[in-house]
Amino acid sequence: MSDVTGEQKPLSPAEELRKAARILERQAEYGQRIIDEAKLQQDRDKRKGYFIGIAGCILPGEGRRISVPAIDDDPIFSITPVTNRPDIGSLTRALTPACKRNFSYLNYLASFISHELYISERIAATPQAALNLAYRAISLLRLKTNCLINGISYSEMPWGQMAAHSNSVAVQPLEEPRRALWKSQSTIGESDLEWVILRLARDFELHEQPSYRLAYDSAAYAPFLKDPRTAVARIWSGIESLFDVQNELSFRLSMYAGVLISDDFDQRVDVQANFKRLYTLRSKAVHGAKLDSLRLEEALTSSWSLLRDLLLACIRTGPLLPSTPDLDRALLGRQLARDGGVATHTPDHADDAEA
Repeated sequence: MSDVTGEQKPLSPAEELRKAARILERQAEYGQRIIDEAKLQQDRDKRKGYFIGIAGCILPGEGRRISVPAIDDDPIFSITPVTNRPDIGSLTRALTPACKRNFSYLNYLASFISHELYISERIAATPQAALNLAYRAISLLRLKTNCLINGISYSEMPWGQMAAHSNSVAVQPLEEPRRALWKSQSTIGESDLEWVILRLARDFELHEQPSYRLAYDSAAYAPFLKDPRTAVARIWSGIESLFDVQNELSFRLSMYAGVLISDDFDQRVDVQANFKRLYTLRSKAVHGAKLDSLRLEEALTSSWSLLRDLLLACIRTGPLLPSTPDLDRALLGRQLARDGGVATHTPDHADDAEA
């Protein structure tokens, strides 16, 4: 209320109390709506498994869920938008006593989570197995789609249902929320998730080789490093690890990259030319030469795309990286054997893999 001069008149103590009571009532109503919706979601949800909170995910269609298989009440994998995220009061009440100590950080973490990757207990018997599968699935989705997602929380319950519980929800932080060094508007579709499912076994096979593992981890972490030049160096350490080359690096690496990525002659020529151009940019970036922001961004994003293409080619080619003699024979005209990346057996060592 204001007087004729336009100045706001102070509220009386009774009015101040009524105003505070109305605010508290609205907050209580809002919290109760979250709890009621959490209970409804829990009643409808038949999934039993593990939930990885992910940031940076874009699905083709607002509010859409993608899953494999798509018609199953309990799919093997699914990615679902997070709805009905608990407020800080609901979250604190829901957390286990051990997790309550980190309630503020977990509430902060939740603000970055847009979607959840669900992994059914049918394919992951333990939390460790689920975390290992999640790391592989998220990394493969980045390679397949160029969508720079990252997993930042783990729980055995969706965020949207946590408010229905009391003192029983455990949430484990995985990674600090990190912004990628470049923006990507790529989306993840159901066919991409299915592609990942079919190639997880191949990924486990290849991951047993240190050179592939270095390249794979370089692709996983480089987009989220703080310094672009450091990221370029990390990417190229991954690229070079895929080939056993000790001399004539630019020439031989570019030739091997061409035959690994494609069986088509014209595409091989394009890959070789692009590789040599990027190798020059890489040298300037990692040795501190002056580069404007556009050239540095090109060195970063194009080098990551090259590493991505090489890893996808490795997945298509076989459970072992092509040897130097294999690549030399391909240069002389023999094609590399490609099976599309679908392994002949399912790995039984998911529990033992490094998270």
